[in-house]
Amino acid sequence: MRPVELLIPASSLEVLKIAVIYGADAVYIGGEVFGLRAKAKNFSMEDMAEGIQFAHEHGVKVYVTANIFPHNNDINEILPYLQELVEVGVDAVLVSDIGLFMLIKNEVPNLEVHISTQANNTNWRAVKAWQDLGAERVVLARELSFAEIKEIREKTDVELEMFVHGAMCISYSGRCMLSNYYSRRDANRGGCSQSCRWYYDLEENGQSINEDFPFTMSSKDMCLIHHIGELIECGVDSFKIEGRMKSVHYIATVVST
Repeated sequence: MRPVELLIPASSLEVLKIAVIYGADAVYIGGEVFGLRAKAKNFSMEDMAEGIQFAHEHGVKVYVTANIFPHNNDINEILPYLQELVEVGVDAVLVSDIGLFMLIKNEVPNLEVHISTQANNTNWRAVKAWQDLGAERVVLARELSFAEIKEIREKTDVELEMFVHGAMCISYSGRCMLSNYYSRRDANRGGCSQSCRWYYDLEENGQSINEDFPFTMSSKDMCLIHHIGELIECGVDSFKIEGRMKSVHYIATVVST
């Protein structure tokens, strides 16, 4: 049986250290650029270096998110940042964009690459394609069933990671355009205003039809703690907790649980 990793989010150096102390096997964090949580505290390069040193001293890995879908002006600035990540000892970087993936493989080949859930991998051929291109790990789409995960495991040999706890996108992971439409904040470049969590008035023929209850598109948070055994049997390598915007108290509670 493959070893199973518990992967925990950290919004700051303090949260990273708490995640490590409470039992994380790995931590994922965002730098000040190129991640999907622009409103999180995120890590300066100095804090990142200190956090990585602390984690490594405790046998814990650190992954950094660079999973935006970059535009031309983003992609021209990202290579020096990736090289800095290598210098501070990052264990892997998460990406969604195929162009960014190939940039890393060609220009920073010693940097391990994990494919973010933003890439929406829902079938084994897609996962196998990333494996053949050189990805070390694929984070599965949150839309998959146990049977689909098991088939992906049977037909690929890349590491598989999946979310087991936390908030969910209402549509395919990360592809919502509402944030851009309502607030001019690009969700796929880190600025999501979480429009799916707003409350809306519903009208039909000009008349309100939800006066007595709020309407929101947001789904319930995921909680798969009672299905961990099934997921291990499916062959998942890493169990991921959502929450790079969450407090230190939340992280300590979820990790220990």
